[in-house]
Amino acid sequence: MNFIDFPGAFERQLQRKFKHSALFAIDQSTINADSIILARQQDSEEVEQFMNSFRNVVERAVALKPNEQSDVILKLKEDLDQHYQHCCSLQGDMSKIKQALQTLLQAIMSAVRNGAGNDLTAQTKLDEEETARAEHFRLQEFAFIADMMRESPSITADELALSLLTEPMNVVSETLELFQAQELGGLISQIHDRFSTLNDDTIKPYQDKLQAISEKLTQTADSSKQN
Repeated sequence: MNFIDFPGAFERQLQRKFKHSALFAIDQSTINADSIILARQQDSEEVEQFMNSFRNVVERAVALKPNEQSDVILKLKEDLDQHYQHCCSLQGDMSKIKQALQTLLQAIMSAVRNGAGNDLTAQTKLDEEETARAEHFRLQEFAFIADMMRESPSITADELALSLLTEPMNVVSETLELFQAQELGGLISQIHDRFSTLNDDTIKPYQDKLQAISEKLTQTADSSKQN
């Protein structure tokens, strides 16, 4: 099956299902050229919409006045953050767009810091915000996490657990840090339901991932009890 090198979120989910068709209990023939073209078109249309919005947010950034009101700056900062997260799941090589967004965010944060002046409390909060943003952006570099956190989901709720099992262990470990105990329990329940319908040979490649989720649930539950 011919998938492109930089697929968008919808084509990427088709890739997961095609490569792990036994896990999803589907016939590979159901993922054909027509379904891929449809997903690719959906991804392409989303890129076009994003680029229109991206140009708008850049124009707003360029038009900022030296004495711009703080609410205008903060709203722009929020929109830049959202655009960065969004572009991480889009079709194509978005590295230049991400670099541009980071540059704009650095300029905005510099303006916010200047506005905070010598207020140590405000500066500390800005330090914490930048640390949190850096970690959030780091996680977005994992395609699965970027897809999972989209406003317009490409991974449906009933496919989330199985889709997670298709990822490398390092991605699984990073993703599990984002879930609460109840959510982890829901993932395990979904996996057990599907595994009950599959043979041992099909299940075997995914057992280590299920074990990792189970261990994370135990750790999270123990931590909650201690707190």
